Amino acid sequence: MLSTNLKSIRHFSFNQKFVFIVPILLFIGFILTIISLSNGAVSTNFSDSFKYLFSYFIDSSTVDPIKDMVISNIRMPRIILSLLVGSALAVSGASLQGLFKNPMADPGIIGVSSGAAVGAVITISLGISGSSLFVLPVFSFFGGLIAALTVFLLSRITTNSSGTSFILSGLAVSAFLNSIISLVLVSSKRFGELNAILNWLAGGFQDTRWEHVYIAAPIILLLLPLFFIFSNRINILSLSDDSARALGLNVELNRFIFLVLATLMTSVSVAVCGILAFVGIMIPHITRLIVGPDNRLVIPISALIGAVFLLSGDLLARTIFVPSEIRLGIITSFIGAPYFIYLLVKQRKNFIER
Repeated sequence: MLSTNLKSIRHFSFNQKFVFIVPILLFIGFILTIISLSNGAVSTNFSDSFKYLFSYFIDSSTVDPIKDMVISNIRMPRIILSLLVGSALAVSGASLQGLFKNPMADPGIIGVSSGAAVGAVITISLGISGSSLFVLPVFSFFGGLIAALTVFLLSRITTNSSGTSFILSGLAVSAFLNSIISLVLVSSKRFGELNAILNWLAGGFQDTRWEHVYIAAPIILLLLPLFFIFSNRINILSLSDDSARALGLNVELNRFIFLVLATLMTSVSVAVCGILAFVGIMIPHITRLIVGPDNRLVIPISALIGAVFLLSGDLLARTIFVPSEIRLGIITSFIGAPYFIYLLVKQRKNFIER
């Protein structure tokens, strides 16, 4: 029944798909936001959440001060960041899959996650992460950028800027960076230091504050519209390089620009929440099952589905074992790994059929 419904949606026109799917996802996101604001270790209710969200129109003075503090200082920044990061990772993954014509492409393969992890692990092991809330995200951000730039330069030096060369360079750099992380972990002598590193590597929004939102929001909100506006160029880059050039597109320049933008968005996302695996692979594929391969739809719809997915995952992470929490990265890996195996099997079957 579900597959039949998805096929019927794919036969809609471009405008019909957009008008039909976007309001549904926005409504689901709003409902999940209310539920997330109302659930957790500190019990609140839907009335308090509505009063907080619509405090400009509704008198919120009757809300208990402690509950108001929990909602405004802990849950709200966490919800906003999960929406932003979910959108950023999903759009980055969809864009990279289009740029390199490879369904297995993911922000992780460009070395961003490993580079950001090295930056975070170094700050924690040196004991400077606690000096300021901005130290760890900033080091992680630059670690991701340096790693992605290294991968890009290696792919150009070794052969060319093709998708296969780029992915192989990414795997090599990631393996080297992961060895550095392992070295730091083995060298850690203090339990608190080791525990902090492992928690960050697991990924999640447990420690999110408004400062993290201030770091990530400007970059993500600036870059997301650029991907939406220029999504048709990704459609053209999904063709062969010769076809793209025949249509008047500078393939190398456009691929480099989109790569830099995807790297920036992924770096800042990983910097504020740690590593959330498989989001960039899984969400674009789910989106294509619903709307088809047109990136003018895939990219904006992936942003919404990614936001809803991470918000749902974060809600599950902090409510399934109340008052304890599990790391969101565990949930994304638990869901994403089987889906990744399914994609590999599906790709192999398609190859054999050809």
